[in-house]
Amino acid sequence: MVRRANRLMIQEVIEVDHVVSAGASSVAAGAIPGNAIVFGITGRVLLTMSGGLTGWQLGVSGSLNRYGSGLGVQAGDWLRGPTGSPLTHYTPENLVLTSEGPDLVDGDVGLAISLMRLNLPSA
Repeated sequence: MVRRANRLMIQEVIEVDHVVSAGASSVAAGAIPGNAIVFGITGRVLLTMSGGLTGWQLGVSGSLNRYGSGLGVQAGDWLRGPTGSPLTHYTPENLVLTSEGPDLVDGDVGLAISLMRLNLPSA
C-alpha cells in the first residue's frame, strides 16, 4: 500500500538571541540542531559590538566564515549568509562569532537559522 504524506519534511526557522562574550570568539552553543539540513543563516546586530573590532565572521568550527565575514558591528547591521549547497548537521553544531581586529567585548546578535528536518512517517 502506498500512502502520501504531506508532512515528511518540516521547514523551519530557529531564532537565537546571542549575547556576545568577551574574547577572540563567542560561541552560540548548539544553535544548529542535529539532523538538520541548513540552507543559510541571517542575522541582525541588536546591540553594537564593542572592543574596537572592525568586523566579525560567522561560521562553524572548521569554517569560521561560512555564513559571512567583514560583517558590520553597529546596531542594525545585518547579514544574509546562504550555505551555498544545503549542508546536513547530524549532531548539534555551535555557531562561532569571530572578531576581525581586536577582541570582542560585548554586544548582542539575533540569528535566524533556516533549515529543514525530515519527519518520520505516521504509524
